Amino acid sequence: MTAYWVAQMCVEERFRVRARDVSEYLRSLQSLERLHHVPGRRFYRATAAITASRASAFIMIYNCIEFGAREALVELRQEILANVGSFAALKDYWREEIARAHFRDRLTQGTNYEGLIRDVARFVPGVVDWRSDLHRLPFPGNVDNEELLRFVTRIGSPWRPPRSCLGGSDLALIRQMRNTLAHGTETFETVGSQFSTQDMTEKFRRVRTFMVSLIRGLERYRMNRQYHRN
Repeated sequence: MTAYWVAQMCVEERFRVRARDVSEYLRSLQSLERLHHVPGRRFYRATAAITASRASAFIMIYNCIEFGAREALVELRQEILANVGSFAALKDYWREEIARAHFRDRLTQGTNYEGLIRDVARFVPGVVDWRSDLHRLPFPGNVDNEELLRFVTRIGSPWRPPRSCLGGSDLALIRQMRNTLAHGTETFETVGSQFSTQDMTEKFRRVRTFMVSLIRGLERYRMNRQYHRN
C-alpha cells in the first residue's frame, strides 16, 4: 500500500493498518513457537530469539497506540483551525492549549517580562493557531489510558470506553514495558519471558478496541463541533 493512499485514509483506517501489522507479527511469533516447541538441536537458540521478539511486540504495540492518539488529535486540531475563526468561541481547554503553545518556550526557558507582556498584548484577544505544537500530545511523557481518559474529560467529550477493553488498562503495562526496554533497564529476553504470546495478543486486542472506540468518539466530537464554547 503506497504512502499516498495511506495518507488519504481516515484516522481509524490508518490506525487499523498499523494494528494489522502488529497482529501479523504476533501471529508469526505463534507460528514460530509451534515449530520449535519440541526440544532439539536448535530449540534453545530459537526459544531465546522468540522470547526476545515477544518483548519487541511491546514497542510495536505502544507505537501503534501513540500513532492513533496523535493522528486523531491532529485531525481534530486541524478541524478547529479550518472552521473556528474566533478564539473566544472555543471551549476553555482548547483556548488554554493554544495559549500554552504560544508561551511555553518563554515560560520554561526564562524570559524578559517586558517582552512577554508585549507578546501577550499581540496575542490578545487570541489567535487560533497551535504553531509548532500541532503534532504535540496534550500531556507530558508517554501515552497511557489514564492520560487519554483525562484528556477526553477535559475537552468535554461524552465518550466512554467499552467494557470489553477494561478501560484500556493494559496500556499502562504496555507503556511500562516499552520504557523498560527503551531505557535498557531489562533485556529483551528477560521481559519477553514474563509473558506468553497469547497473553500479549489478548492485551493488544483489548487496547486496539479501546483505541478504535476512542478514535470514533473523537471523530463524533469533531463532526458535531463540540469544541465550541456554546
